[in-house]
This record gives sequence, structure tokens and C-alpha cells, in this order.
Amino acid sequence: MDSALKERMEAEFAKAVKSAKSYVENPQRLRGLFEEAAKQAAAMPKEPFAETWAYFQAMLRLIRAYADGTYIGASESTLVVVIAAIIYVVNPLDVIPDALPALGYLDDATVIALAVRRSRQALDDFMVWETTAR
Repeated sequence: MDSALKERMEAEFAKAVKSAKSYVENPQRLRGLFEEAAKQAAAMPKEPFAETWAYFQAMLRLIRAYADGTYIGASESTLVVVIAAIIYVVNPLDVIPDALPALGYLDDATVIALAVRRSRQALDDFMVWETTAR
């Protein structure tokens, strides 16, 4: 990825982080983000996400469980990173517009991979909670 593209992507993700903070305290807004993201994820190609697809799905479940009040085990900083990644993915006009064939989801996949690196342990803890809480 060239440096100008990477800089634009980092700037857009920084905007998403600022926006994400307002979602943490607003379960109704967070639920709306989950619903929009889940609908989009159902139609997205999985290939660009490779091994992070399962974590992307876990991120969606995490924000739903947090919004519903059933999971409170994630720190605010983890929630902000996860929510920011989802906000970025939901934005169809991000750095590489999703409508571009073959390329449109590469930046989304990169942002998800970054979010996974920053929150992998919290996501793993959430997935363990999912299996033991049922």
C-alpha cells in the first residue's frame, strides 16, 4: 500500500475513532450501527479479509452484546477500537470506495486487521465468554 493511501486511511480511521467514542455511551445508536454493519457484512466478499473474517464477525457480536447490556467485559478503549473499525467498514465512501470491484474492500480489511491486532485478547475473551455464557 503506498504511503499517501496509508496516510488517508489513517486519517479516516482517526475520524472513526472520534465518532466511536459517542457510540460507547449510546446503546441505541450502537445497536443501529450493528444492524447496518451486519446487513452489509452479509453481502461483503470474505476473501479480502482472509483470516480476520472470524474476528470481524466477533466484533459485530461484541458490539451487539455490549449494546444489549449482556456483555460488559470489554474496556472502553477496546470498544472504541472495535466500533471505529466497524464505522470505517460501514462507510461506503472510505479511502477505497466499496463499489470498486476487487479493490473496494482492501482498505476495510486492512482496518479490521489493525483493529484485531489492537484488540485480539479482548476479542478472544469475548468469544470464550460467548461459549461459556450459553
